This record gives sequence, structure tokens and C-alpha cells, in this order.
Amino acid sequence: MKNSRAHKSSTGQHWEDIYRGSPLQQLPWEEGQPAKELVALIESGIVEKGAALDVCCGSGNSAVYLATQGFKCHGIDISPTAIGYARQKASKAGGKCELITGDVLQLPYPDNTFSLVFDRGCFHSIPPSDRQTYIQGIYRVLKPSGKYQLICFSTRDHRDGPPYAFSPKDIRHYFTLFKIHHIKEISKMRDGSKYYLLSVLMEKMTTA
Repeated sequence: MKNSRAHKSSTGQHWEDIYRGSPLQQLPWEEGQPAKELVALIESGIVEKGAALDVCCGSGNSAVYLATQGFKCHGIDISPTAIGYARQKASKAGGKCELITGDVLQLPYPDNTFSLVFDRGCFHSIPPSDRQTYIQGIYRVLKPSGKYQLICFSTRDHRDGPPYAFSPKDIRHYFTLFKIHHIKEISKMRDGSKYYLLSVLMEKMTTA
């Protein structure tokens, strides 16, 4: 237990230092707008309007978007400064979001709460030893047939991590509790260089 608390403390301090020490526009994952893949998913109409959770929500771009689209949105991040930014954005946008500082390995939500969990860059920051805990937590808080949209680094970038990278085979290996609707490789530009991500849409499966 002590080791777990120490790990959480060091991880939290790491991300808090990043958000305190850098303007948002210098953080590559803080794009100042909701993720395009999330927008496309919501506009497709296949996600039931209801409660949604943005894990590792950062400054809240995607969480605030979900709130403005009629979802009862929650966001969680380990950095208090990031959550402070997110609350400011939610207030400015007029979207109601429940935004908290917390540990994604111990999601403080009841079972079967969310119709959607959105993850842009959270899973690929989780150490290998904690991945099953993380995945089981996402599964637990999703409603039956709830959707989980994951965006993570692709092994096309050959990352050893952290952050880590995954192939489609890796995704299928880890997410056996979910029905995988699609795995798409997407590319983005940063500082004049192209990098690659996987955009994955999954659905919570239930056993008879």
C-alpha cells in the first residue's frame, strides 16, 4: 500500500509540475479544441446521450465539448492545475461538468455509470503493471454496451515509453472485455514532424 501511495504521489507531482511549468499552448496534447475523433463519434449519433467520462481530461477541451453536446459530463485528472483550467473553460462555455482531481486507477464512480468513456492519451501513460487495473476500472464504470473511445500512440513511432505505444494486436490482447468496433491509424503533425496514433472504438461486452 505504501508503494502504491508513493507511486501515485510521484505521478501526480510529475503531471502537476508539467501543468504548472508550461503554458498550455506548449503542451502538444493540449490542442485548444476537442479531439476531432471524439467530435466525429458524437456527430455519428451512435453514442447514447447520458453520462460521459473524460479520463486524464487535462484542461478540459473534450470534457467541455461533451457537456455542450448534451452529455452529463465528468472529467478526472491527477493534476489540480489541469482541473483548474478545465473548470475555467467549463464556466466560460456554460457547460456543466463535474471535474475532479483524482487517480484513474481508482475511479470514484459507481458501476455502470457512463454511456461513454473518452481517453485521449491516458492508457498510453499507464505503466504495464497497472494496465489491467486501469482496463477493469474503465469496464466497471461503463454501462452495458457503453462505448470506450481510446486514442493512443501507435508502434509505428517505435516508442519504448513512457508514454508507451501499441499495435492493433496489442489492443486486441489487452481489451478482451470489450467488443472492438474499429482500430484506425491516424497521423498528426508536431513541430513539423508527423507522428502516429491509434483511434479505437470499443463497446463493453457483458456475460450472460
